[in-house]
Parts: sequence; C-alpha cells; structure tokens
Amino acid sequence: MLNRVLVSCFFFVAFTAQSQLISSTQKKVSKFSFDTNTYVYFNVNILNAFRSLEPNEAHLNTPLGLRANEDPLLCASYSFGVSIPLHETLKINTGLAFTQNGESYKWNSVVNDSSFMYSSSYQYIALPICFSSAFGKKLKVRLSAGLIPSILSGYKQNQEWTDSDGSEYDNEITVQDDLNFFKLSSQASIGVEYFFGKISVRAAYLYIQQLNNSYKEFEDYIHRENAQGGQLTLTYLLK
Repeated sequence: MLNRVLVSCFFFVAFTAQSQLISSTQKKVSKFSFDTNTYVYFNVNILNAFRSLEPNEAHLNTPLGLRANEDPLLCASYSFGVSIPLHETLKINTGLAFTQNGESYKWNSVVNDSSFMYSSSYQYIALPICFSSAFGKKLKVRLSAGLIPSILSGYKQNQEWTDSDGSEYDNEITVQDDLNFFKLSSQASIGVEYFFGKISVRAAYLYIQQLNNSYKEFEDYIHRENAQGGQLTLTYLLK
C-alpha cells in the first residue's frame, strides 16, 4: 500500500513539473502574429534616383540632346507620421515627407582640359499614404504599397566646368519655371522589422515610380522619376 502511494506521488510530482516546464517554455516563445500596433515613425530614405525622359511629341518633339547621357543621382529623403491598424492584417501609414529626386551629367574633353558637369535636384513636400502588413514574431516581414502626392518646394542645379586651359567655374540655378507644381508617384517596399519593447527598427528596399510628368503640359520633355534604394525606419509604440 505504501509503495502504491509513493509511486502515485512520484508520478504526480513529475507530471506537475513537466506541466510547469511546458507552460514556462510557451511563455518564452512568442507566437507568430500580424503587427496590429499603433505607432509613430521616422523614415530615412537613401535612393538612387533617376528618370525616364522622352520628347513631348504633343508639343515640339524636341531632341534630348546631352540630356540623353544623364546619370542617376544619390538622394536622401525624410518623413514622419503615424501607422494605424485597419484590420488584424492591414495597416494604413501616412504623414509628412520631405523628398527629392534628380539626375546628373558629366563630360570631359579628350583633347584638352575642358569639362562640364551638373546635378539637378527637385525638392517636394509630400503626403505619403500606404497600406502595409507585417507578420512574424519579434522579427517580422513587412510589405507595403501606396501613393505619394507631392507639391514642388524647390529646384536646384549645380554646374561646374573648366575651359581648355583648366580654369574652373561654377554656377547655381534655382529657378525652373517649366516644372509641374504637383507630382504623383506610386511606392512599394519589402523589408524586415524587429520589435523590442515600445520601439521597432525596420530596414527595407523601396521602389518609387512617378505617374505624371514633372514638366508642364506644353514643355519640351516628358520626365518621370524612378528611384530605388534603402529605407531605414524607427518607430515608437503608442498603444
């Protein structure tokens, strides 16, 4: 009889310990889930900006000239805003952004010291709107897509050149009257986001494609930005 009692006590203690171990392990391992947090965010984008450029056939069909040989320009943009859940799998993100895109050109003579180069940048104030979904544990995979309506805030072209004797000159142009006041672009990104406490850090690949013309209707060219690069985001949890 005593042996039966001791065996029963042994199995009871073993079962209780095993249950506590399983419960403790389950608490330590978080489940896969969608991100449903509301948070504010700050973005930094480093993009390789370029453009599609073609003559405006509805106007004068002007040849591209030296602009056909332009190169991409590395540009930085910044934004801050709020991310709000719409559904258990979907969030909307919107805020205020300061963006820029551009292109560059460089020429060097093969017969003397003459050279010419410029970089053109277009600055905008934007209201990006995108939908996103993130799934995982503490490390989540995040997808997003949306639109970027923007208003032109400035233009700058820095020019540098040398003559045949090697003398250096420079000029800055800040007035460009042929630019469209409004720009609309699409955006898409894929990345990973790591959560710790009330903060998360996200790294993503971002692609942007302009939908309308950067120039006014009756100008020489049809110019549309396309840019791609990295996006780094810091978020702070509100609830």
